[in-house]
Amino acid sequence: MPIDELLRERLTPEQYATATDPAPEVLALACAGSGKTRATAFRIARLVADDEPPTGIVAFTFTDKAAESMKLQVARALEAAGFDPTVLGAMYIGTIHSYCQNVLGEMDARYRQFDVLDENRLKLYLISRFYDLELNSLQQARGARYFASIKEVAEAWKILNDEVIPLGDVSASDALFGRVLDNIRTRLDTDQFIDFSLMIRLVVDALEANDPAAERAVANLRHLIVDEYQDVNPSQERLIQQLRRRAQTLFVVGDDDQAIYAWRGADVGNILTFAQRYPGCSSHTLPKNFRSTRPIVTTADQFAAAELGAARIVKNPDADDVAGPRDLRKLWFNIRADEAGWVLQRIQALLGTEYVEKDRTVRGLTPADFAILMRSTRTEEQDGSRRHEPLQPGLWCRHIRSSAGTCGQGCV
Repeated sequence: MPIDELLRERLTPEQYATATDPAPEVLALACAGSGKTRATAFRIARLVADDEPPTGIVAFTFTDKAAESMKLQVARALEAAGFDPTVLGAMYIGTIHSYCQNVLGEMDARYRQFDVLDENRLKLYLISRFYDLELNSLQQARGARYFASIKEVAEAWKILNDEVIPLGDVSASDALFGRVLDNIRTRLDTDQFIDFSLMIRLVVDALEANDPAAERAVANLRHLIVDEYQDVNPSQERLIQQLRRRAQTLFVVGDDDQAIYAWRGADVGNILTFAQRYPGCSSHTLPKNFRSTRPIVTTADQFAAAELGAARIVKNPDADDVAGPRDLRKLWFNIRADEAGWVLQRIQALLGTEYVEKDRTVRGLTPADFAILMRSTRTEEQDGSRRHEPLQPGLWCRHIRSSAGTCGQGCV
């Protein structure tokens, strides 16, 4: 089937426009549940159909799990378009960190031997070299506790790299602190260790300096795709900007309403100011939510508008007004047992209600169709019990109407 005919058949009009836009820079504002991965996967399939080399396609995902989902959908899209899905192996679809690790390995084979330190292992590394890194001098100067010093330095190291702060700026403000951070960078290289923040920082520094080895490592890049763009931090954005200079197209997907990682350095301003930084870019909105009902989507949109204010990008999300049970409420109970009783009664009232599956088969709702979500199952009540205990199915019988006492028919 011709690729254009396939895309029109498999995608909504909004998804089709997003997947086929030939502009050098494209921003896709994807509301929750709007099929952004599907649209992105078919965009990649279209690139292959247009004879673009798979080795020139780089797609960044936020997590490894998201990368696997993307690969699966790209493989299906390629197969539907009549291409061998194994060409997927020539592309890069994965996290920014893994991409930078690959680039570093191409720049210098030494980096292929480096052991990667996650957040906890970095702290253990600092502990193991406490005196060699002059952390003891910093602790004494601060008058801080041992583990507080370790935590402070680990966080400062990550901020240094995530914010792409020149080490000289730190040293100018605090000579001892700057020396400690410099010691960490030197020793990590000597000991052949690297952490996630340093992976990106090293590649950014090399590309901004037009390092020949870095240039060779990214020479095949033609099309850059970035998922969850609202969650990229400053160093990741600097990397994207450098790669854009060397690529033919940049395609970013995200939703400012879903920016929840500011505490980890993510800057939602990247998506809010995309059109200002790339004048003439194309912008598309994927407004249809395929996971939730219209009352939920409308309420969520109103809440986001009230919380985020005028800086928020208006997307006017929508969803199908499906038949069947749908209810959105905010209720307050003074007693946890009363809450549990209401939940039980609501579930019992809905059991057996007609439900239409995606394949249009009809069945009744069963207990397996219900979920009770809460913020925490660890929080204790005033009586010492766990918050979730009154809601545990094991504490209920088929007759009971409250979580205290017996049901009156001999059950406990």
